[in-house]
Amino acid sequence: MDYRVKQRCGRVLFYLQHYQTTKVLTLKRFFILFFLFNLGLAAGPLLVNFFSPQSALLIPRFWVLFCFFSGLTLIIFLTGFYMGRISIKASGQALLGGITLRLLFCMVIALVYISNFKVEPVSFMVNFFYLYFFNTVFEIYCLLRNLRNQNTT
Repeated sequence: MDYRVKQRCGRVLFYLQHYQTTKVLTLKRFFILFFLFNLGLAAGPLLVNFFSPQSALLIPRFWVLFCFFSGLTLIIFLTGFYMGRISIKASGQALLGGITLRLLFCMVIALVYISNFKVEPVSFMVNFFYLYFFNTVFEIYCLLRNLRNQNTT
C-alpha cells in the first residue's frame, strides 16, 4: 500500500493508494468456497435423513437435483468470471444472463420433475427453493465480489 500525506489548511490528510476493501476472488479461492458451500448446503438434508429417515421431508431424487444446481452454479460462475476478464460490461451482462438462464433452466427442471414424479407440492417447493435460492445467492455473491473489485481498480 502506498500512503501519502498532504498538509492543507493546518490539517494533515492521509491518502491510501490502491486500497481495496475486499480481496479479489481468484479461481482457487472460489473452488474452496464452492466446496465448503456445498458441504454446508448438503449438511441440512443429510441431518434430516439421519435423524428422521422415515419422514418424507426430502423428495425422491433430491441428490440429483442437488448435483444439477451445483453444476449450474459452477458453470454460470466460471462463465461470468471469464467474461469479467474480457471487460466490465461483459461481466455485468454475464451476471444478468446467468441469473436469467438459471431461472429458465430451473423452471424447466421443475416442470420435468413434477411431470415424472408424484410428489407432495409443499415438500417439493421447500426442497426446490432451498437449493435454488442458496445457490443463486452464492453465485451472485461471488460474481458481485469480482465486479466490485473491478470498479475500484
